[in-house]
Amino acid sequence: MFGSLFSSKGPYQTHKSKSDSQRFFQSISAAVPYIEFTPQGIIKYANRQLLDTLGYTLDEIKGQHHSILCFPEDSESTEYKEFWESLARGVPSNKRFMRKTKRGDKIWLAASYFPVMKRGKVDYVAKVASNVTAEQVELEHKQALIAALDKSLAVIEFEPDGTIIEANLNFQHVMGYTNDELRGRHHKMFCTDQFYQENPTFWKDLASGNIKTGLFLRIDKQQREIWLEATYNPIYDRDGNITKIIKLASNITERVEKSMRVRTAAQTASGIAQETVVSALSGRESISHLLENSKEINLAVEDVNGLIAELNRLSKNVESIVSTISSIADQTNLLALNAAIEAARAGEQGRGFAVVAGEVRQLAARTSQSTSQIAEVIAQNSSVTQKIDDKISDVFKMTSAGESQTSQISSAIEKIIIDAENVSDTVKDLSL
Repeated sequence: MFGSLFSSKGPYQTHKSKSDSQRFFQSISAAVPYIEFTPQGIIKYANRQLLDTLGYTLDEIKGQHHSILCFPEDSESTEYKEFWESLARGVPSNKRFMRKTKRGDKIWLAASYFPVMKRGKVDYVAKVASNVTAEQVELEHKQALIAALDKSLAVIEFEPDGTIIEANLNFQHVMGYTNDELRGRHHKMFCTDQFYQENPTFWKDLASGNIKTGLFLRIDKQQREIWLEATYNPIYDRDGNITKIIKLASNITERVEKSMRVRTAAQTASGIAQETVVSALSGRESISHLLENSKEINLAVEDVNGLIAELNRLSKNVESIVSTISSIADQTNLLALNAAIEAARAGEQGRGFAVVAGEVRQLAARTSQSTSQIAEVIAQNSSVTQKIDDKISDVFKMTSAGESQTSQISSAIEKIIIDAENVSDTVKDLSL
């Protein structure tokens, strides 16, 4: 900082007169923090600027060793001992130093320690300083940020035309190259032909100051696909010229591939869900037809049941008629018997009538026999129709139960359709 005033090649020497030197040091003391030490580091004097900077009064530090202004880890180190030994030999030092205020706070000083010679020996050591704490804190913050980025991200630097300057270890690890394999080559080595076909002005845009951010497909040394979430950032010098492009990237290949697998599975699931909807719709139509047929069967069964009931009613009428005929036949047979008896009494005169009475009796007997057979047939018919009626009742119950089950199946299919459509819609959202 004071290199133009105090040579780093040796102790301060001047051709100026003593009065000129005094005025010179007075000017310095009035302008910047200034302190003087013995060659052994004992504080002799400090100006107001330095005292205010460190928070001390002169009485508090005068006669104390310089180490009072340092943290123990510095003042107890070998380097600190060598520092004062070098100054005592007349070797100046000029750099940034971390020092401690009276309150114990850390402060950074850009300082020059220069031995002042007298008769060929170091008479005392003068120090001029500037408080650069804010600048140092900002610098450390930037360095920490750069270190964090370098540790967590893949970083590579390019010339504005895309020529590779260098890459950090993360980038080398991700892409499989060493810096020796990268330096001087072009960014194209990482890209597919399609990338530059779709982005012909990529580096021209960057050289014009445009930032590029997004998801990029790149190819590593093993010709494997690597997905990088990256930003290409133009870097400017003090004159506003773009001197290089820095790319910060994260390897998200695993995440992208997983997303692709999810998308593929989603598309498959969507297809299956759509097929399920189609099949369910077809099933719903079939169930609808079955339900209609079941209702028609129920109606037919009810009609048959009504006809059988009518048949049973007619059978009972026939039974009544047969019973009447049988009763008439019995009465006829009885009358014919009485007529035969009377004819026998009449002798020869009643013989013809007796023959007729006999025929009538035979006819009445056959009538009675036939009516008995008819009654037996009617009884059997009634038994059969009762069984048919029972079976039809069973069929009716089964068709009614089938209709209920069909309705339940239809409701289930409706739910399947709704659920399948919901799955299809959800999967479509996932695959976007």
